[in-house]
Amino acid sequence: MTPEELQQSVVLITSSDPKITGFGTGFVIRQVSGTAFLLTCAHVVKEVGGPENVKADGIPGTVIASGEDHGLDLAVLRVDGLWNKPELHREEGFGEKGNSFLTAGFQLFAKDHLIRPLHGTLGEQVGWSKQSGERIQSWDLHIVDDYGLQRGYSGSPVVDEASGELLGVVSHRQGDGKTGLAISIGALDRIWRVLDGDQLYKVLVKLGYEEQERLFFRLIRTQSVAAFLIHGDPDYGQRWLLNRLVEKHLPNTITGKVIKVNLARKARRTDIKTLWRELGNQVGLWRKGASVTAITERVYRYWQTQNVLLVFHDVNVMPEAYLDQLIREFWTPLASNARQVNPSASRFKLLMFLVDYEGTVGNLDAIFSDKIDRTQPHMPVKSPKINQFDEDELIDWMMRESEELPIEFTHEVDETVKVVLENSDNGIPEYVLAEICDRCGVDWFNDVKQRWRL
Repeated sequence: MTPEELQQSVVLITSSDPKITGFGTGFVIRQVSGTAFLLTCAHVVKEVGGPENVKADGIPGTVIASGEDHGLDLAVLRVDGLWNKPELHREEGFGEKGNSFLTAGFQLFAKDHLIRPLHGTLGEQVGWSKQSGERIQSWDLHIVDDYGLQRGYSGSPVVDEASGELLGVVSHRQGDGKTGLAISIGALDRIWRVLDGDQLYKVLVKLGYEEQERLFFRLIRTQSVAAFLIHGDPDYGQRWLLNRLVEKHLPNTITGKVIKVNLARKARRTDIKTLWRELGNQVGLWRKGASVTAITERVYRYWQTQNVLLVFHDVNVMPEAYLDQLIREFWTPLASNARQVNPSASRFKLLMFLVDYEGTVGNLDAIFSDKIDRTQPHMPVKSPKINQFDEDELIDWMMRESEELPIEFTHEVDETVKVVLENSDNGIPEYVLAEICDRCGVDWFNDVKQRWRL
């Protein structure tokens, strides 16, 4: 790594209070869609007036993790709008005594702040003993340039010059600045845990929707042919729940025949013949005017050799008469034919999902049942309407998943839940999920929503 490249990741930490002249250095350890997560020293935050005054390159920041109360001189800041700052990558165990390193930090220059890179070699790896009895691994630093560490270098990154890997954080200078101390990057794990999209996804699928999931599990446990309505108000996570149910309880079905129809297109919601044509196209009946009977027969033939998933998105835009016609002319004969087969003769699932994104069709009792009725197996079962997430639900989830979630989530659970609810219009599910992703440094759209297959 070159000094110029390193400086691109480094930021100036100052105070929003003009009367406070303290300053220090920080650097980017994670960058997600314009939100930067910075690492600096806890004493730098204190010197600029505390968490409420911290600024990074002139932009207000939020302290999301600090080791100050635990004898660890590290702090993690979140800064929205800090674009084009590359993140530094950590590599534990990479440093060795005598290896060349680079650092870069800010110092006073007249009335301004000057950033200066420095070269050095790693000394001994030492254990910094705290009153708690714990030892924090640190590096002795030896500067080989004409200049040395200055006031303001606290929070500067220490990177391996050859590989560019992050080794530690400058915390102290000694004497004339030719020697100093850097906290090993491994100590960061004591106050901050980074989750990637895959890790967070596995935790998020355990949040909420318990009533809907319980009913769905009972349905598929007793019936291999079934229809299920998912419904709720806008942004209540209907599609999230759909994918969650299938991936968790029926992972093998996604590799079978999947037929997806988006009813939001105007022609499909106002002309039932257009819907039949779309269904026909998806099952290989391309000729215009394929009958519903022919479509039903083709789907039935698919089911004899593989799992079949039918997904109708946006059923809320269909007139009640068309929705009834879809059930009566397509699903009922299909389900009836399938159920005539001895259950032991077919190991495949035939499932239809109806997804309502407005919460308007669940009251159609003539079409849907809120119970599993063995005497009317063709009738779609409606799940409980999706509700907002509440405080108790979020607290319980954070406590259950405390070993997997970022550490700062569980340090102050009540405060974290309060902020999440405030930023999600009091618990609208998709807003809650997006807010949690945001606080974990994960992009809700690119890292989570993009993986949905249904």
